[in-house]
Formats: sequence, structure tokens, C-alpha cells
Amino acid sequence: MRNIQRVGPYAEIVEARSPENSSNVIRVGVREDSFQHLLHHNLATLVAQFYGMIQDGGLLQAVHAFKGLNRPLMHGDDEHADKSVVVYSWRSEVDYVWVGSRFDGKPVEKSPPPNIVFAVLIREDPETFPGVGEVFGSIERWSWIKEDPTLPHAPIDWHKRYAETLWSRNI
Repeated sequence: MRNIQRVGPYAEIVEARSPENSSNVIRVGVREDSFQHLLHHNLATLVAQFYGMIQDGGLLQAVHAFKGLNRPLMHGDDEHADKSVVVYSWRSEVDYVWVGSRFDGKPVEKSPPPNIVFAVLIREDPETFPGVGEVFGSIERWSWIKEDPTLPHAPIDWHKRYAETLWSRNI
């Protein structure tokens, strides 16, 4: 776990595989207000998962990238925000929980349950920052989802959940 590095509205910027080409790397960020929401509502496990599974290159482990949610999503005045969401998924070998208080605790590694995948939703919203370059979008959510029995490393019913598959990597 490293200290977060604020950039513009982001509490932290991390690397991810490009939605266009899984061989390329982009930057995405978790917004300060989103991170503060987790802290304010004492969602310590989500904070631990961010530090342990996302912060230091976790998104580079993604095996699949999907685009577009097959359900309505509104963000601000954008009534079609569901179309700009990119979902990364993979079967992580670790999970994290927060042990201790908010002020003196830390993320602790544990084994995830079987037959689940980790999914991270990113809302495309490109912006350029001096000294950093382009940030593709914001990390909106992350969670464990049951694994699809026909496509390893993908959420169950991925073909019903998402509008399109951007890429799948052979691992």
C-alpha cells in the first residue's frame, strides 16, 4: 500500500489496459469524492480492495474488457452514461479486508471464494493533466461477481450484462 497521489479531481491515478488494445496501457483514476464516500460510509473492505487489488497495477491483470451496460445509468445530466462504461474482469487469486480502525488499520490479504471474478467499472471521461498526461476516466465501482461457467474470468451472464466485448486475453 502506497500513499495516494492526488491529481486534479482524482484521489489516485492507476494503470489499466487500454480498452482499444490490451497490449497498451492507459491511466484511470478514482475520484476524491468517490473515495471520501467510501470512508464516510465506513466501507473499509472496498478501501482495502482498492489498496490491495487496484492501486498497484491490479487492472493490468484484467482478462476481459467489456463496454456498455445493458441497463440504464444516469450520471449527472448524462442519461446515457451506461454506454460509456468499460468493465474489466479477472479471477483474482487474492482478496483484501481492512483490519483495525480507520486510522491505524491496514489491508490484509485473504483468499477469495471460489468461482467468482473481480470486476471494475470505469466511466470514460478523458481529461489531460500537466505532468501526468491523459486520464481515460474514473473508476466508479468494483466488486466480486459469480464467474460465468462458459467464459473463464468473466462475470456470469456477461453477454446479457454488457453491450459488447472489447477484448479477451489468453492467459
